[in-house]
Amino acid sequence: MLILLLAVFISYNPVSARLFTISVAVYHKHDPLVFYRLIRAESSFRSFAVSRKSALGLGQIKEETALYIHPNHKRGMLFYPLYNLDMSARYLHYLKDKYQDNWSLTLAAYNWGETNVSRRINNMEIDPQYNYRELFRDIPETYDYIGKILN
Repeated sequence: MLILLLAVFISYNPVSARLFTISVAVYHKHDPLVFYRLIRAESSFRSFAVSRKSALGLGQIKEETALYIHPNHKRGMLFYPLYNLDMSARYLHYLKDKYQDNWSLTLAAYNWGETNVSRRINNMEIDPQYNYRELFRDIPETYDYIGKILN
């Protein structure tokens, strides 16, 4: 019983969440600072965070998104910190591929939704190095989100 309590404590405390975040970023070859800032912006490292739009856990992933990214996803798994971070990192890979390695568009899609971002940049040629944050000035949450993470 003591081992189980210790495992729960280690898995669900904010210090471990920060360490897991860096580890998952390195494992998935994401910039650790960008991934760390993303998780901080999404959940403040709270493993049981739930948004008003039903996004769950550290990376604020929706069940539908997890199923889209990982067809074998089991409902409820998003409250496990390492699993949630892994899904977040996989989703970032998917979005980075879609937006040609451009971080600002990837982050906008993570925050505002890929459908919204794709409509916004319809038929635009994407420069992987350019910061497209200004395209989202009329969406204050997304504009601020990109600024917090890519600061």
